[in-house]
Amino acid sequence: MTNATEFVLIPFTHKGFEFVSKISTTSPYLNQILSMGDEFVTMNKGAVDELIDLDNLSSMEELHAVLADINEGGSEMFLELAGA
Repeated sequence: MTNATEFVLIPFTHKGFEFVSKISTTSPYLNQILSMGDEFVTMNKGAVDELIDLDNLSSMEELHAVLADINEGGSEMFLELAGA
């Protein structure tokens, strides 16, 4: 996924799923993201709604596959299931 080993984790729940946004501590956007507070979580929920049809998933494997596609090529920010 990435060579960065340290992340700031921003957990959130959406439609019964526990997600975590992982932002690399080396990201130039980290301070801006942290200053956004709850607005960053709101943006993440909107992105999840745009990219993932949570109401019609057939399995957790499908959700993991969609998240893998979303994170493909990422280097600073990732969306994952909490505890995954």
